[in-house]
Amino acid sequence: MALHIVDPPIGAYEAVRSVVTRMASTSAFRTPALRRTNPAALALSTPHRVATVPLDRIRDAGDLRSIVETTGWRFLLHDGERVVASIDAVIGTEGTYRFGHLTEGPFATGTEEAIRRAEALEVVRKHDFEPSLLLVPALYVVALWLRDRESSADLTMPIAPVPVELEAYEAIGAREFLTILRRLAERMPRQNEKGKSPLGG
Repeated sequence: MALHIVDPPIGAYEAVRSVVTRMASTSAFRTPALRRTNPAALALSTPHRVATVPLDRIRDAGDLRSIVETTGWRFLLHDGERVVASIDAVIGTEGTYRFGHLTEGPFATGTEEAIRRAEALEVVRKHDFEPSLLLVPALYVVALWLRDRESSADLTMPIAPVPVELEAYEAIGAREFLTILRRLAERMPRQNEKGKSPLGG
């Protein structure tokens, strides 16, 4: 069984599609890879939820699912077969969606790499996992979160670049991942726990 790609809310899809269409039609892309694309060939793919882990919830967390906050939906942006960027829609008031970020960089291409590696795993082929992007901004950690739709046996796959305590593109159980996050969090000054760093891609 391949990864289970969930259909996004129509509002999230329209929020990003309209931005891509407008920028492509007016040649308004400002980043290097997007400036080199053929606007007519751009396409959205692989919708997935975006979940954030606040630093102040990590230390006492019993499991990963209990501390994540779903903040929106993200799509990969292709120029033909090549991933060139990611684009996301964030949840606004009353369940509406608005455009968030259009980002090039390692976390965009790295998501595609993580998905390919996840699909090759025997456990993923035999079970039913939904991919999401997991952000831990204060710790500079981004991972593919494989949420087990049949049980609570979730997996995570950190996306490069990663802290030395994590192995990029190595699938680990959610419990082990949370233990590593806890160790990383212990090194952070408590007064900075509310701070956020600009992870994107």
